[in-house]
Amino acid sequence: MAAEMESHVAAFERISERSHGEIVAGLQRSLARWTRFLVTGTMPPDRSFDPLREWARARAAEGVRLEDLLRSFALAHQLGWQLLRRHARSDESDVLLELAGLVAEYHDQVSAVVTETYLGEREMLLSEVERGARSLLERLPEEEPLSTSERELAERLGVPLEGEYRPFVIVTPGRLRHRRAALAARLRADYKALAVTEGDSIAGLTWQQLDLADLGVGADVLLTIGERVPRAELARAQADVAALAEYARKLGICGRLDAREHALEVMIESSPRLTASIRDQVLTPLSSDDHAELVQTLGELVRCRFDRTAASAALHVHRNTLSYRLRRIEGLTGLDLGSPRDLACVYVALSSANGA
Repeated sequence: MAAEMESHVAAFERISERSHGEIVAGLQRSLARWTRFLVTGTMPPDRSFDPLREWARARAAEGVRLEDLLRSFALAHQLGWQLLRRHARSDESDVLLELAGLVAEYHDQVSAVVTETYLGEREMLLSEVERGARSLLERLPEEEPLSTSERELAERLGVPLEGEYRPFVIVTPGRLRHRRAALAARLRADYKALAVTEGDSIAGLTWQQLDLADLGVGADVLLTIGERVPRAELARAQADVAALAEYARKLGICGRLDAREHALEVMIESSPRLTASIRDQVLTPLSSDDHAELVQTLGELVRCRFDRTAASAALHVHRNTLSYRLRRIEGLTGLDLGSPRDLACVYVALSSANGA
């Protein structure tokens, strides 16, 4: 059974050779508990699972994924069930049916013990590391030199103190907290990033390439990332990346957004008072129900990149009708829709209105 598990479960590739004996010993203990349970129908006392808890803690400390651990136990129970079926006599089919329920019940118990122990251990380990990462993330943008202890912390976490950093925010809506913590830990370990959890997000700094596709986190995740900056400019760059993340979150945007390529969106989110003033100037005069058609026209004009021919086609109206509507908009708002400055105000107003 140990050989079968080691050949099928990737987790055991990360476990040192000295743990092979532990796997065999663990299987022997598990089979003994399993057999007693099948014979008596009574779940073994909780203390008999203590060796399993110690094994799960050790695997958590080694960084083995919980999914791989649970898969290994599922495989072990599958192999055990195959052995029962293989050696059962033809007149024991009714007994096998009864045992099927017991096998499933025991597997559920083992999975619960392993999951609870693993998550508890990882929570403790991650909390300690994340506290250090959070402290360093807060200190790096500050002007004061790092203390000796902070430099030692940076060395332990693999954070370079020279060069440039790229701030980032990863928004993971709907993810469980421990999944987010695990992703932050993987960023620290595999991508040498300084990453901490913040609500439904992960914030941090990286000094190398970081792409969502490499993380395997799904299509509903957002990554906003800044340009490379020295420590002296980190605070501003972090604020820009956080503002872009908030803007994209409001609009439900997913994928990767570079702050340098979305400077206008950063400005919109970072200057709410000025943005609201521009929005009021453009949209308040068009806020009555009688003017809903004009707001739709203005929105279509923006979507068509201010191409009036394309906008009239998208609205299914004659170009003269479009021109008439735009003149009405100009009369109500005081805007000049031939002015690049006023067109920029229209774009800011509609963009901020969609994200409000």
